[in-house]
Amino acid sequence: RSAFLCVSVAAVVALGIYAILPETVVVAGNKNKDGSSSIEQQEEGVADDDADDANNNISNNNNGAADWAQLLKTSSTWRSLAVAQSGTSFGFACKIAIIPVLANTYLGGATGAGLLLSAAGLAGLVGAPLGGLLADKAGSRVAAAVAGAASGVSLACIPLGLSLKGTTETIVPSSIMVPITEGLGGLSQEAMAFTILVLLWSVGASAQGPALTALAQEKAPIGSEATALGLPRAVGDGTYIVAPLILGYVSDVMDGRGLPGVACGVAGGAICLGSIALFLLGEEEED
Repeated sequence: RSAFLCVSVAAVVALGIYAILPETVVVAGNKNKDGSSSIEQQEEGVADDDADDANNNISNNNNGAADWAQLLKTSSTWRSLAVAQSGTSFGFACKIAIIPVLANTYLGGATGAGLLLSAAGLAGLVGAPLGGLLADKAGSRVAAAVAGAASGVSLACIPLGLSLKGTTETIVPSSIMVPITEGLGGLSQEAMAFTILVLLWSVGASAQGPALTALAQEKAPIGSEATALGLPRAVGDGTYIVAPLILGYVSDVMDGRGLPGVACGVAGGAICLGSIALFLLGEEEED
């Protein structure tokens, strides 16, 4: 578990750096009696109607204050963003800590694992513009929720994909799978399923990123954008501290019982919870 411990230590260091950044420190001396800052009061006089709509009433509910606790208390959108970012961190922790181990086992060693991670990076180049396009067409909240659901379900299905051996005749016709696996160097059917699911996760994760950023920018209070945007990132980094250790423990226990990939299922479940939060909590605030 030393690899998981190293990742967690690096995340702790990142969290400590976030804690001392000026953007994440709420200075009490800059707050007025009503809880708003002088900068926000100046912005209030010149902000136009479009800017007010983009803030979606957050600045009205808490006088523009971007204190993290206040944002989480008053806005269901920011709570859903925090949950979604936490789930996303579980996905990336899985990519670093679990997927390479499984790829080394099912794809013929370190070379196969490296090829898979490179292919996942290329798939991400496809997902990012798709996420941006979907956010423009359907809205950032819907885009983030849909992309997150796609990536979460893909990871959650990895345990099923790795269990296909000996059962694929009743799930996928051999006339379809055999030519594909032979064309890719004779990969086993479970290895093929694993590869496809990882690539689908990569597309969904990279599509969700721009949508989450756009949603946070839309809801950030005027004058305190940097502080507000730091909230989901800090939650994600905090999750990244514990996620590798949790997934590593699950992997050790379940792999030893002949159930490989269950850690990926756990990560996928966390991502799906984030998408559910975006669907329910975000919609609740809009209503």
